[in-house]
Amino acid sequence: MITLVTGASGFVGSHLVDGFSQAGHDVRCLVRSKARPGWLENKRVELVEGDCTRPDTLISAVRDADIVVHAAAVTWTAKRSSYFQVNAVGTHNLLMACAEHAPDVGRFMFISSQAAAGPARNGRALTERDIPRPISPYGESKLLAENHVAAFAGRFPCIILRPSAVYGPRDRNFLPYIRMVKRGFLLELGSGQRIVSLCHVQDLVRSALASANSQVPSGSVYFVADPDPYPWREVEQGICAALDVDPRRLMVPQWCLRVFGAVGQLYGLLTDRPVRINTTRAAELLEKRWICDATKMTKELGFTSSTELTRGLQQLVRWYQQQYWL
Repeated sequence: MITLVTGASGFVGSHLVDGFSQAGHDVRCLVRSKARPGWLENKRVELVEGDCTRPDTLISAVRDADIVVHAAAVTWTAKRSSYFQVNAVGTHNLLMACAEHAPDVGRFMFISSQAAAGPARNGRALTERDIPRPISPYGESKLLAENHVAAFAGRFPCIILRPSAVYGPRDRNFLPYIRMVKRGFLLELGSGQRIVSLCHVQDLVRSALASANSQVPSGSVYFVADPDPYPWREVEQGICAALDVDPRRLMVPQWCLRVFGAVGQLYGLLTDRPVRINTTRAAELLEKRWICDATKMTKELGFTSSTELTRGLQQLVRWYQQQYWL
């Protein structure tokens, strides 16, 4: 069975490659350059050079594929248009390539994001029945990509996975925060009452494997997250315990976070470089409820996330240390 994974050299994509390889699939990896395989170096997989924004490069990648796992995405960029060009147009290009050159594909699996649905409102965790209300260009582009996938659901079996914030080995998003904690500072950004849903990358991989073998209706959407959300203080405690530190807590008021976001936004526009904090990121941090309900995933896919938070954070910190990133 040939499984094509896009975004295969990145954080999530490389773990998907590992998971499907270990499950016995012949994995084909779409990469921008064979000379820069990233986390795929020395792995027994087929590398195909291509780019989702260049439709002509996708033909050989999709041909004869039994399963397509689309994880390629831009998550951090200075240009709003880049999110849509890669995440939305790129997804449509891949869908068109499958329709024209691999019409018998058994499953098209799109790795979306909770950002496509937006934060929870009224204190209740989001479900797949709620109307999506993304608050960032990234989320908007992923939602548009979801709509493209839904439009092809009648041509071949499609499924959409919406993971919450994903963490685990090879992830760089948590790294700046964990480095700051190690240095003895714990920033309280925006609201100290934040509650978040999290997903360990291995649980996302296991959900993808469960989806590949499922008989659910084409176009189905599933949140992928731990069964219960976490108060952010609990996440902080887990990081501190993993690092064995007792950092000093620094409060950053909401108005200050908005100012930092505005300054970062201006810097990004002037330099055309992505920044860690901008107006969008500030708005995301000010939201108190980034929570979703993964009950539908459990009922219909027969899968439940099982990585305990403390263990997952310890594994992440230990991996950072082994890589000399901390």
